[in-house]
Amino acid sequence: MGAKTAPFDQQRKPASSSDTAVRYRERRQQQMQALAQLDCLKGVTPDTLARLAACATLRAFVPGAIIVNEQRPITFLSFILRGSVSLTLHDRAGRQVLIGVLSRGDCLGVATLFGDRFRGATVRAETVCYLVQVPLTEVRAMLPGSPELERALRQIYQQRLVESTLGRVPLFSRLSPTERTHIARVLRPMQYSRGAIVLRQGAIGDALYIVMSGQVVIEQNGHVIAYLEEGDFFGEMSLLTHQPHNADVRALTPVEALALPVQDLEALLASRPELAMQLREVVEQRKAASRAIRSDAERQAQLSAMLEHGLRRGTHILVRDLSLCKPECRICEDACASRHGTGRIHFSGLTLNGIEIADACRQCRVGAECVEACPEDAIIWNESGALFISDACNGCGACVPACPYHAVDMRSIAPPHQSPLWGLWQRLQRWRTPVIPLETDRQTQQRANKCDLCHGYNDLACVSACPTGALRLVSVEEVFPL
Repeated sequence: MGAKTAPFDQQRKPASSSDTAVRYRERRQQQMQALAQLDCLKGVTPDTLARLAACATLRAFVPGAIIVNEQRPITFLSFILRGSVSLTLHDRAGRQVLIGVLSRGDCLGVATLFGDRFRGATVRAETVCYLVQVPLTEVRAMLPGSPELERALRQIYQQRLVESTLGRVPLFSRLSPTERTHIARVLRPMQYSRGAIVLRQGAIGDALYIVMSGQVVIEQNGHVIAYLEEGDFFGEMSLLTHQPHNADVRALTPVEALALPVQDLEALLASRPELAMQLREVVEQRKAASRAIRSDAERQAQLSAMLEHGLRRGTHILVRDLSLCKPECRICEDACASRHGTGRIHFSGLTLNGIEIADACRQCRVGAECVEACPEDAIIWNESGALFISDACNGCGACVPACPYHAVDMRSIAPPHQSPLWGLWQRLQRWRTPVIPLETDRQTQQRANKCDLCHGYNDLACVSACPTGALRLVSVEEVFPL
């Protein structure tokens, strides 16, 4: 796919042991200057540039090479030294959309730095490209001590997030990158806390809202009639009918949205009649869906159960096909407990569309309550998008009541096995300590416990143990399409 690679630092180090330290420092300075000339690193201190150069690798890619695949996790922050790359993604309708073309001075991979592991773009080399790549683990370690680097990368992240959000909305995905950039300039970023009313029934609409991050529910006269998430939009009915909003829109999680003012939307629709027609079709489809769900008690009950149990908070859920599994079978639960020392999944009879859904962590993508409650930042995402409990857990238990789905509990940690010599050493140490200890023993005796999709293993214990194939990890859309 590319030319041979070597650490950026090594590629520029003196090749001979007879080179002096002065020449080495000169070359290190050249490395830093090469990075400093990149637009995305303007204002970053020489100290930080030196750290970036020390752990960077220079890679070359031929035209057409896939540098980043939107279906796979990103592990590097890449800076473009030479050449150009294209960014594409798929919108909600499955169409491939060109987000833009990047060239020298830009960078790739910033989304993963700021928690956005669930949406990506495919990056393809358009010309011969030379990229400086730094492991994201190294970049994360630098951010706390380099606020100017964090500011620069976060600014790029916000710009890309807006561009990719517009690209994922079918209403805007047919526009050219230039047209979407024009729309992005007039968008107003909005933020809403969990439970906040975004739009109130009876109010007059003044903007079209696009969900950039988070999840909202549509409630009509106290009943949930729809659920929206990243890439969805709302508020269009009031704007097109010139009538007040006919439903409340409530934030289910912390929400970041983009508001397109009504005058800018009207100007866009006037210049692109096909968009106006497409938007009217969406309105008619939503009206029909609203009427259908209000007249379908079973569908309403399913939607309520979906929200109550957090089935759409993550991307996948564990389910079992009851036609392939006896109700009393607990092989999967036993396999889970055998691997982890205690059970992390259970079945309590929650069924939707003919399958039973496991009671387990939902791996919430946005606004995970357990993550927010943890004082040690011990609950983190792995590369697959699963939340796991790291060794930073101090056993405080704050995450247990924070989870609205009762998916976290505490488990006792057995003290490690100690040899007789180690026990003798501890007794001697106690003999030398004061009679009244100066501080209490802070050894953690408990630790938070939850399903993390078998983090650190190559399989899911529960799925592997199922003898009939009844248990599966499936996309939430397969269980409850919206």
